[in-house]
Amino acid sequence: MGSQFSVIRNGRLVDGRQFNGARFDILIEKDTIVEVVPPDSQAPENSTVIDAAGTLILPGLINAHTHGDVSLAKGLGDRWSLELLLNASPLTSEDFLLQDKSLAARLAAVEMVLYGCTACYDLFSDFPTPSLESLEAVGKAYTEVGMRVVIAPLMADRTFWQAVPGMIDALPRNLKQKIEKIVTQPGDIAINAMRDAIVNWPYAQDPVYLGLAPTIPYHCDAAFFRSCRELADEFGVRIHSHIAESKLQAIAGQQLFGCSLTEYLDKLGIISSDFTAAHCVWLDTADIQRLADRGACVAHNPTSNLRLGTGVAKTREMLNAGINIGIGTDASTCSDALNMFEAMRMAAYVSRIHQPD
Repeated sequence: MGSQFSVIRNGRLVDGRQFNGARFDILIEKDTIVEVVPPDSQAPENSTVIDAAGTLILPGLINAHTHGDVSLAKGLGDRWSLELLLNASPLTSEDFLLQDKSLAARLAAVEMVLYGCTACYDLFSDFPTPSLESLEAVGKAYTEVGMRVVIAPLMADRTFWQAVPGMIDALPRNLKQKIEKIVTQPGDIAINAMRDAIVNWPYAQDPVYLGLAPTIPYHCDAAFFRSCRELADEFGVRIHSHIAESKLQAIAGQQLFGCSLTEYLDKLGIISSDFTAAHCVWLDTADIQRLADRGACVAHNPTSNLRLGTGVAKTREMLNAGINIGIGTDASTCSDALNMFEAMRMAAYVSRIHQPD
């Protein structure tokens, strides 16, 4: 019978804290790291030896924000704005069959693992509303690849055209009539579907968890957002939303609510320590402090921000305020790859646009 122990030898260990590239051996029992020891230390008899010579060994990376459903549509649009992407990219996956959703998630997971990423926050699109069957297919794909994941399906009860102030009224009559026929399902349908999925979720021990992703504040009615908060509080799941990603979003928020999107969500009681705000490009100092005071996290997506021309987030100011920032690749439609090393490098570069560090 084979040994339950494995030892990784000759690798150079880097964790950004204690280990900075020196050689160490790593002793593993089953699937748990037991000890980090000097090179060539004695290991239990019959241990499986893995020779890691010429490699760096580092902790698994965490992708704070991505969209696995569009992994089949990499680099979809050149010189697109965010708003064009929001309207075009659903066409790539809205007619997916169950096996298509599974394949898209599996490809996303495999790509991330190949780049050293072992966990992610996936805001998966499931049209027209989330279903347990679809989410199980996505969860199974991540489980079989071996990734940890929070799957938070995007949800909204307003279309893009309904959400942006004055958009429908500005259209020619013939186009306006067509657009007015495009509607989303009522928010309570999505809420009930997510309740069913959470109650019957089979993968929580893997660990593959569910979350809630009311997509963009003005795409969701206030009552819908409050229902998301109630559901999150009831079951202890997290909430993730795109906040002030573009200038249009920031301006629309002011026009609709008379305040910033961050202040609006705070008034609704949405922002707390279980809330992740994605992008956060168009925040002022008060918005940043508000997120910090509530213990919220920010998912920083520098590559897609540059690709779509939405701007540069004030990450140094956020860090100084005490906000926990995670780095994300965003979707491969607008960042071209799910490569966390590229995302980290880009985050380091763009942070110096505002100030030297």
